[in-house]
Amino acid sequence: MTLTSDLIKQSQKEKVWSRYCGHFDLSMEEYMQIQERLLFEQFTLLKDSAIGNHFFGKNPPKSVQEFRERIPLTTYEDYVDFLLDKKEEMLPKANYRWARTSGRSGRYKCKWIPLTDRMYGRYGEVALTAMILSSCSYKGDVKVQPGDVLLLATAPLPYTSGYVSHSTADLLDVRFVPPLEEGEKMEFADRIAAGFSQGMETGIDYFYGLASVLGKMGERFAEGGGSSKSSIKGMKLKTVLKLLKGLIIAKANRRNLLPKDIWKLKGVMTGGMDTDIYREKVEYYWGKPPLEGYACTEGGMQALQGCNYKGMLLFPDINFYEFIPFDEHLKNKKDPNYVPKTVLSNELALGIYEIVFTNLLGGVLQRYRVGDLIRIDSLQDEEIRCNLPQFRFYSRGDDLIDLSNMVRFTEKSIWQSINAAGVKYMDWTARKEVENGKPILHLYMEFLNSEHPPISKIQAMIEEQIAIFHPDYNGMKEIVGDHNFKLTELQRGAFDHFTESQRAAGADLAHLKPPHMQPKDHIFEKLINLE
Repeated sequence: MTLTSDLIKQSQKEKVWSRYCGHFDLSMEEYMQIQERLLFEQFTLLKDSAIGNHFFGKNPPKSVQEFRERIPLTTYEDYVDFLLDKKEEMLPKANYRWARTSGRSGRYKCKWIPLTDRMYGRYGEVALTAMILSSCSYKGDVKVQPGDVLLLATAPLPYTSGYVSHSTADLLDVRFVPPLEEGEKMEFADRIAAGFSQGMETGIDYFYGLASVLGKMGERFAEGGGSSKSSIKGMKLKTVLKLLKGLIIAKANRRNLLPKDIWKLKGVMTGGMDTDIYREKVEYYWGKPPLEGYACTEGGMQALQGCNYKGMLLFPDINFYEFIPFDEHLKNKKDPNYVPKTVLSNELALGIYEIVFTNLLGGVLQRYRVGDLIRIDSLQDEEIRCNLPQFRFYSRGDDLIDLSNMVRFTEKSIWQSINAAGVKYMDWTARKEVENGKPILHLYMEFLNSEHPPISKIQAMIEEQIAIFHPDYNGMKEIVGDHNFKLTELQRGAFDHFTESQRAAGADLAHLKPPHMQPKDHIFEKLINLE
C-alpha cells in the first residue's frame, strides 16, 4: 500500500488535493520562486558533468538573466553526441531510464531522452493529478480510489506514455486492463480490444489516451457495432447482465447502445491535437468530458486543465519555462540566424508563443525548442481562483500553412472545418502548394466510401466552413481572388496502404501514418502512389 493510497483510504482528501492540485493556488511570485530555485539546483547538478561543461563550462550561471544570455536556444541536434547513443558517463551521476521519441523530421531513427528517478516519479504524480481533476465535482473533491481500473490505451515502454503507466501503478494501487505486462506485448489495436473486453467484467473507471480512440469506439457502438448478438457468446453472467442493463437504458432513450450505458467512467484524460476535435463526441458517447493535458517526451507531463476544463496550467516544478513571442518566432523562421527574444512566465500577455523549456529534477535539456506553439488565453481564472496564465495548444511551428500573410491554417482549424462540413472520411493530409502563380491550401482526402457527393460540392462545403473558422479568409479572397482552396480525392485504401508499407519497412510507431500537415515530398509520393 503506497502513502497516497493510505491518504485516500483514510479520507484525507484535503491533503491529497493540496499535494497534487495545490499548484493552481500559487501566486505568480510563488510560482517564479519555485521555477528559479529548481533552475539553480540544475546548475549544481550539471556543473561537474561533460554535458554541463559543454554548455556553460565550470562556471554555471549566477542568475536567470545570465543563464538566458549565456546558454543558446537548443534543439535535439545540440544533444546528439550525448544522448543518441545513451552516453550516461557524460551525464550527471543518476539512475536513468531512457524514453524514446520518433520526432517528426525522420532525421534519426529515434531520439533518446534520459529520465531521472525524480522525473519518472513526477509522471505518476501528474497522472494522479489528472485522475483527480477529471473526476472531481468541485475544488477539493477526490473520487480516486485504490483499485480503480484504467483502460490501457497508450504506447508501451520505452515510450513516454509507457513510463507514465508504470509510474502511476507505482504511486497508486490501480488496475490496468489489460494488465501492463500483458498489454505491452500486444499490437495497439489488440490492446484496445482486450481492454474493452476485460473492462466488460472489471468495469472501467478512467481512460488515458487519445480522444480519437474513445470517439471512434463510441461511433461503433452508436452504429450498432457494440450490441451484436455474436458479442454475447462466451460472456460471463455478470457481463451479460451489464450488457442487458445497458440495452434497456438505450431503448428507454430510443437510441442505439452507447458506451456510457455500460461503463460509468469517473474521468477521461486525453492529450494531443484531436482532443478538441472529439471533445463533444467523447462526452456524448462516454458521459464525461475529456480533461486535456500537454506533454512531450523531451519535457514530460507538463500541463493540465483545471477542474473547470478551461485553459491548461504549466506545472512550476517540471521545467523552467521561457516563451518566444509569435512575431519573434516568425522573424526567426524567416531568418534562421536571427536569435529570437524570450519572455518568462511572469511576463506573458495574451497571444501566441513558442514554448521553450529547461528540464528540472535532474534532466539535461536546456532552453530546448520542441517546436510547439501555444496560445495564452487568460492570465487568471476567477472561477477556480487561479492567478496564473492558462493556455491552449495552438500548432506545431512547422505545421502552419500561411496564405498570402493573411490567413494561417493549423491542423486543428482544418480538421474542425472538415468535421463541421459533415464529410465522412478515412483520413486527410494538407499541403501549401502553388497553382496559377499563387499559394493555395490543397487538401487530399480519402473518403469513407465510394458513394459520396461530387467533389466540387464537398469542396464548397469545406470551404464554407473554412471561412467560418478563419474570419480573414473572405477578406483574402477580395484581395487575391478566388481559387485559394482545392480538394483532391485519394484512392480507396491509400492510408491503409501507406501504414502497411511503413510497418513492413520497420518504421517507428509515430511514422506509421503520414502527418496531416505539410507531409514531406517522399512521404506524400508514397501516399498517393499505391504502386
